Amino acid sequence: MPSHYLRVIAAVAVLATVALVVWQCQPRTVPPVAMHEPSADKPPTQPGSATPVLQTLEAAGQIRDLKARLAREEDARERAEAEAAALREQMAPLKNKVVVSLGTVEEMGKRAGALLPDLNELQSLTDRDPVTLSPEEKQRLLQLQRDHAQLLGALPEIAHFQDNPAEYGRFFSNMLQQAAGLTEAQAAQVEAYMGQRATEMNQSQLNTASQPTDPQMKDAWEQRRDKFNAQTADGLNAVLPPGASQKAGISSSLMEFLEMDFDKLNTVTPSTKAH
Repeated sequence: MPSHYLRVIAAVAVLATVALVVWQCQPRTVPPVAMHEPSADKPPTQPGSATPVLQTLEAAGQIRDLKARLAREEDARERAEAEAAALREQMAPLKNKVVVSLGTVEEMGKRAGALLPDLNELQSLTDRDPVTLSPEEKQRLLQLQRDHAQLLGALPEIAHFQDNPAEYGRFFSNMLQQAAGLTEAQAAQVEAYMGQRATEMNQSQLNTASQPTDPQMKDAWEQRRDKFNAQTADGLNAVLPPGASQKAGISSSLMEFLEMDFDKLNTVTPSTKAH
């Protein structure tokens, strides 16, 4: 083959090689990649984010709180059950019995005081021949008898006020304030005096709780208490303002009536005339 053909073939090969190299070096267009906007509801997770760790810690804290609340609730339930059991044990002796509250000491004193000024009227209407009573007088007698019956029903509780000087003083101050229209200052004097007398009564064992069960001792005890009641009535009359004793009927028979000492005449319905 002639030499000039060889030179042409070599030149063509060189040109092809150069063209290939140039083509490979040309930049190529890359198709666009769709970019997704981050969701508004869920923020993008950054590399190295601690969110899973925080969520785990938060869940552990909530579990601890729930366990603590549960423990407190169980403690409260156990205490309530223990208190209920103790109350049931205390109430066991009262099973199948009726317990009636007659009100506070102050309320009972005022109810007794409302009746005291009317005892003379009650006695007078009771002593009359029913045929001579007018319809109005019969109605009045019935109302007074109802009030008197309520007072008689309250006497057991009133008698026990002797065992507590503070209650004894409050009962008499409210009773006499209602019966005789005492001022607050006068009622306070009555409360102090009767509280003192109740203290002395307890110290001398003349209160209701100290009543002896031995019949041989009971008569002597009754005589001592009657004397004490007479002294109390005299002292109370001295404390009260003029006219108040007559309105309330303060006497030894009233004192005996309030402590259910019915072994003497005229103590079921004590006279309102002061002795």
